[in-house]
Amino acid sequence: MANITYISMSTVLLLFLALFIITTVNLVLRLFWDASLPPNLPWIGTGGQNSLRNRAKANLASILNLRELLDEGYRKYSKANQTYVLPYYINGPQVILPNSQIKWLLEQPDWVLSQERVNRQFLEADYTFLHANLVDGPVHPDIIQHQLTKKIGTFTDDIIEEANLCLEETWGLDTEEWREVKVYDTMLILIARLSTRVFIGLPLCRNPHFLKACSTFIRNVALAAAAISLFPGFLKPLVAPIFTLYDYIQYQKCCRFIMPIIQQRLSQLRDPEPGGKLYSQPSNDYIQWAIDHALAKPVINRMELDPRVLACRFSVLAFAAIQSSVITLTNTLFDLAASPECIASLTSMRDEVIRETTPTPASPDQPTKAVSTGSAWSKGSLARMTHVDSALRESLRLNGFIERGIMKMVVAPEGVTLPDGSHIPCGTKVGVSGYSIHHDEDIYPDANRYDAFRFARGQRGGADKKWPQALVNTSEKFLGFSHGSHACPGRFFAANQLKIALAHISLLYEIEPIRERPVNPWFFGHIGPPMSETLRVRRRAV
Repeated sequence: MANITYISMSTVLLLFLALFIITTVNLVLRLFWDASLPPNLPWIGTGGQNSLRNRAKANLASILNLRELLDEGYRKYSKANQTYVLPYYINGPQVILPNSQIKWLLEQPDWVLSQERVNRQFLEADYTFLHANLVDGPVHPDIIQHQLTKKIGTFTDDIIEEANLCLEETWGLDTEEWREVKVYDTMLILIARLSTRVFIGLPLCRNPHFLKACSTFIRNVALAAAAISLFPGFLKPLVAPIFTLYDYIQYQKCCRFIMPIIQQRLSQLRDPEPGGKLYSQPSNDYIQWAIDHALAKPVINRMELDPRVLACRFSVLAFAAIQSSVITLTNTLFDLAASPECIASLTSMRDEVIRETTPTPASPDQPTKAVSTGSAWSKGSLARMTHVDSALRESLRLNGFIERGIMKMVVAPEGVTLPDGSHIPCGTKVGVSGYSIHHDEDIYPDANRYDAFRFARGQRGGADKKWPQALVNTSEKFLGFSHGSHACPGRFFAANQLKIALAHISLLYEIEPIRERPVNPWFFGHIGPPMSETLRVRRRAV
């Protein structure tokens, strides 16, 4: 018996040793890999000599100094209208096009260049999205476009109520003493409550255990994805469960709350209520949208009605809605606080919010319009809050949460020929860097300075007029939500809750200015916000 145990232990140790050696060799070889790219394309970070040694040094530099490589490549090649190769150790090199070729990039069909393939690889979605991968579109883009976006206005009063209550609880009501708050942590609570108020409603959106599970599920997806990507493809299915274990636990916690709701809704399909009505009061939340969407298809995919898929799709959507908005709002507050115009900017936004949400008294020659407090926060009034909108857009420009703007993968088996004549093979990533464009002094004067109302002043239009540029508007010069047909479909929902959140903060609170803005940490292509830094806030006296 002892001999059998000894042999078993030896086998396990040998297996781990073999896996370690295979992974190490894979990582070493990756340093020198050229991805079969044509030799005429220059590699940034190699000093102009694309030797094995220099390419290895450039790949190592991409781990901690990606921003410097981007700056050098943009200055040296993109501004000269040339294509270059950006070393990217984790996921392989990227071919970076000059800005003049963005139009060509967007014109390529999905069967030639795929943006979805890059997004999935970047997040290692085959492993980090769990059960949602059992169907196409884990984040449920159809629901985002056809339900969530169209129904934004119907949730405005709910979001406003949640914003007020949450800020009272996290930032307090004291109008005398300053209160030190962890910005990221409090904004995580705020955005989680606003998002889940829409996705699932009361009372779950105020349950702290449910909120924690929703807001921490794949919160560290960048770390898990980076760890998984270090392994050869055939080992990823073996190691992925280890790196996604924490997220799986959070998903299970989330399921404890939403699975009974899902089961109850699905049971109504099997046992409709008497009288022929399936639902006496149809629910207006994500779960119901997902069920109705699956049933509306000519051919029903039963997997879309699998409770595991519904639950995990909910969790993935919550992640997508919460994390990016929390980072954006956190960055905006630090950008405002560190700006020399902090107090003036908050005052301008507060005046704008008051102006746009205060009913205008009816004139003698016009009929009186009854306007309730809730309806004052309408789609139109939010759209007119151009200074609030600009403060968010400018922060997303200056301190976005990812460096890439548009990145696609060549999926055509024969590869693709770039406008400069270079032919790149299938599997190559090609695109433009949003970070580089957003920091271009020729596009944005004083590009490294936070100018809160840069976009409220707008750009020149017809008849020499200037029109404000809204947060949701994408272009070849603003890639915070990417651009083209694959621009983020959830940006309208995100912008809506971000504007409501920042509008309430500027209306109800003072923020003490700070001398220096905390630095945003880079982790490969991900750019995190200040995670533990604080600001001092105080409720405004009415």
